[in-house]
Amino acid sequence: MDKSAFNIKLANLCGYSMMDKSDIQYEKNRYPYCALLQMMDILSDKATGTSQWKERFLPKATLYMLDNSRLSYCLEHVALTEINTPADLKAKEQVEQAKSQEFVSSESDSFDVMKEINSYQEVSFKTAPKSVILSKFLESGNYKPEELGQAEAVSVEELGKKSISADDSLDTETLALVLEKQQKYDKAISVYEKLIAKYPEKSSTFAIRISELKMKLENNKK
Repeated sequence: MDKSAFNIKLANLCGYSMMDKSDIQYEKNRYPYCALLQMMDILSDKATGTSQWKERFLPKATLYMLDNSRLSYCLEHVALTEINTPADLKAKEQVEQAKSQEFVSSESDSFDVMKEINSYQEVSFKTAPKSVILSKFLESGNYKPEELGQAEAVSVEELGKKSISADDSLDTETLALVLEKQQKYDKAISVYEKLIAKYPEKSSTFAIRISELKMKLENNKK
């Protein structure tokens, strides 16, 4: 479902074709935590006569709703869809199969909010074992363990230094400020010069910083 089709459905939450139902089912499976898609899904369930939609799917859908009164209103006014064509009948059969699998899955594996949240937590560099930190670093940097060589012991710190020195994309304003605080003025100037080329709209700001840093360098030489 593209952006325009999604906006059209937002403007008419009480009308769904069988094709709409199929598209919404697909998008909801891709983005299961989107409240609007959850709402459209249960409304289109009722509209297209999904088997036992009220008993099987309505309780879970209400968990995502910030405004259950709006959902209740739409459920009362949603138009029932006529399903007559072979294409609609086939789409309905496919949707029913998908909904049955969804229901069986939710029944066999109860939804645990905290488990979901914890699964998305970032790795803590203070508490996580070094092996975990290293594996996460390799994963984010597209390093392959076999390329490192079993005989070569590479520390997390060394890999970090290597990535920073080799990646110009890390030349950011934050990095320049860090270098300033470390009194590495020449390196900070170099970063600002690159930033001027990347962000010409901020060139005057960066030019002022370069001028100030050059004065500090001159003062340090005296």
